[in-house]
Amino acid sequence: MKLSFLHLDPEARTAYFRLLGYVRPHWKAFAASVLGMLLYALSQPAFTALIRPLLNGSFAHVKVPYLDWIPLVIVCIFLIRGLAGFGATYGMAWVGRRVIERLRTEMFARLVHWPASQYDRLSGGFLVSTMTYNIEQIAEGITYALTILIRDSLTVMGLVGWMVYLAPGLCLFLLIVAPLVLVLVRALSRRFRRVNTQIQQSMSEVTRLSEEAVATQAVIKTYNGADWIRKRFEPANRRNRDWNLKLGLNLAASGPLIQFVAGVGIALVVYAALLSTWFHVASVGTFISFLSALLLLLAPLKHLTNVNAPIQRGVAAVIPVFEILDSEPECLDQGLPLHQSRGEIEFDRVSFRYDENLPPVLEDLSFRVHPGEVVALVGRSGSGKTTISELLVRLYDTDSGTIRLDGRPLQDWRLADLRRQMTLVSQDGLLFNATIAENMVYGCEEPVGRAALEVAATEACLIDEIRKMPQGFDTSVGERGLLLSGGQRQRVMIARALLRKSPILILDEATSALDTVAERHVQQAIALTMSRKTTLIIAHRLSTVEQADRILVLENGRIVEEGTHAELLAKAGAYAHLQRSLAETRAAGPVP
Repeated sequence: MKLSFLHLDPEARTAYFRLLGYVRPHWKAFAASVLGMLLYALSQPAFTALIRPLLNGSFAHVKVPYLDWIPLVIVCIFLIRGLAGFGATYGMAWVGRRVIERLRTEMFARLVHWPASQYDRLSGGFLVSTMTYNIEQIAEGITYALTILIRDSLTVMGLVGWMVYLAPGLCLFLLIVAPLVLVLVRALSRRFRRVNTQIQQSMSEVTRLSEEAVATQAVIKTYNGADWIRKRFEPANRRNRDWNLKLGLNLAASGPLIQFVAGVGIALVVYAALLSTWFHVASVGTFISFLSALLLLLAPLKHLTNVNAPIQRGVAAVIPVFEILDSEPECLDQGLPLHQSRGEIEFDRVSFRYDENLPPVLEDLSFRVHPGEVVALVGRSGSGKTTISELLVRLYDTDSGTIRLDGRPLQDWRLADLRRQMTLVSQDGLLFNATIAENMVYGCEEPVGRAALEVAATEACLIDEIRKMPQGFDTSVGERGLLLSGGQRQRVMIARALLRKSPILILDEATSALDTVAERHVQQAIALTMSRKTTLIIAHRLSTVEQADRILVLENGRIVEEGTHAELLAKAGAYAHLQRSLAETRAAGPVP
């Protein structure tokens, strides 16, 4: 299918033909739709062909043998036209929705295997907008646009062919109109492409701000910040409105312009037909049939000019989708298999920064964790504690230095196997919109029975609260677990860690949302688990790290002290100072 008249640049043309490649697996349905479009298109010249004998036979009082059958033929033409139109439209919709399903599936699969650095680079609003709004624009570019392109192109060819057959001389005037139409279409194409790109960018910003407002609604209410975020949203919403109005302006102007040019062409044809000495027309029926075909050309020509907008919109929408699909995912299956780690961890002169324009988070960091050892990482916010856990599970790779597991660099191990060795309980406490039981067993490779769920919930000090819920373990936690309290969410995550059989446990502020009594009970449960695992504890509360085999004190991405709780207190250094600061904060209580 040649698309040069739509003024697609090489990148856009490549993207559109790549998109059409997704139709190939459904070629049978596509071919059936095209057949329906062909029958629909032939009905137009067939109808105009009937006018010729009808007028010549009736008005000239000439007996035409098959004239009595024409009413029945008209009924048959419109019946075939209706059935063919229905089949073509539904068939293209069927193909289009399956293409969209495949695109969404591929994009979702790519996103869940995207490196964390890619998520840092792009906003969540852009990704959600691309997954939803952009792909729906692609759907219009496939179903509606392809239907119009094929059906109305065939209709135009059929009508023009009939007109050439009737009066080749009169068709010469179409050569005057056609170049003018093409010039208008190409000029509008450039405008449509630019406007649609701006619409999608503004829609991404609207989506981002909307998601931000929903996610932070508690903060907005608490700080009376509704006016502030509304003032950020309204300009983005206005930009989206303005660009959509510009698109509407272009669409509204394109139809009348094309129709005016076509009207000039019709006027020239009628004028030429009146000059019968120059352009001979055989009969009134022939002229009316020719004129009817010419008038019937207006509708498909209008459709073909209007189809430019959805195609340009679809092209502008599909380019960022293909950029995501072409990006490099995490490779989970390359490397050495790792069935069961010993749990020996080593950081060797590791340095890391999240962005080349930002200062380093870790600098020349070295330490070793022996199998079965419990090591705590403490320090003020921004000292690099959480970054260590992110590097250990390879959300990021180091800028320099080496992290080893069981004596081998992390990159040597198969990534899926590496992550299978570790259980992370983070301070975020975010859960999936599923039941408590489904969240507890998430990541468990073997089926988990109800008895094991109850044991884990008991050890996580959650069983009494679950029993009070109407549906027990089958209670939904809501979006991001917001139907549970912060403490309940963290205890569900701790129960998940208790169920998952991995040799390495990473606790990143795992008890930060618990009260003192619940924290004590949960720590007892965690202590049972830690006795069988290599454990890294990241905590601000120093009470949670007192029983660790070793404590590493971090400042500005470096280890400044190392030892047991008692040894570090005796040194009266950074750890002791941190203890005194926290004790003074607790003693001072909340600021009135």
